[in-house]
Amino acid sequence: MTPESNQRSLQWWVLYTKPRAEKKAFEALNKQGYHVYLPCVTVVKQWSDRKKKVREPLFRSYLFIYCKENHIFLAAQDNTIVGIVRFEGRPAVVRDREIETIRRIEAGHEDIAVVDSTLVTGQEVLIKSGTLKGVFGILTEFRGTRRVAIQIESLGCNLLVEVSAGNITKLPSKTKKTYTG
Repeated sequence: MTPESNQRSLQWWVLYTKPRAEKKAFEALNKQGYHVYLPCVTVVKQWSDRKKKVREPLFRSYLFIYCKENHIFLAAQDNTIVGIVRFEGRPAVVRDREIETIRRIEAGHEDIAVVDSTLVTGQEVLIKSGTLKGVFGILTEFRGTRRVAIQIESLGCNLLVEVSAGNITKLPSKTKKTYTG
């Protein structure tokens, strides 16, 4: 096998980590000599007494690894890894240009959120963070690519608020609504 063909056998793969263990998995696999990539973004977190910028993984529970296909199975044996992301029964391959695009987005933007692409207007949603955390509403419109308008009916009148798209999640169809704020 020539070095050139050997180089072509290296590809980007996706590992699924334990919840909130992306950084631990990155460190563990890096120590084992794997070429791993964990795209992170800076987000502003708000607590009751302060706001702080923190680095978080761009894709929750996903870690990218650059190796030969047979090495992906060895890497997946680490105790921080749940499994290998698959597509049509085979380990999912991520193209180099897609990794490069993720790197460019990561380097050039501070305010990025991965938003559920299945959100549609008229859908019931839950606000996940901010001053309205725990409030339920109906998604009424998208305002650009980063913000959404939500109709809230909790006081018998309609209140229209605008929130970041990354701060809402869709509700399963049979979710009982209770305020948790």
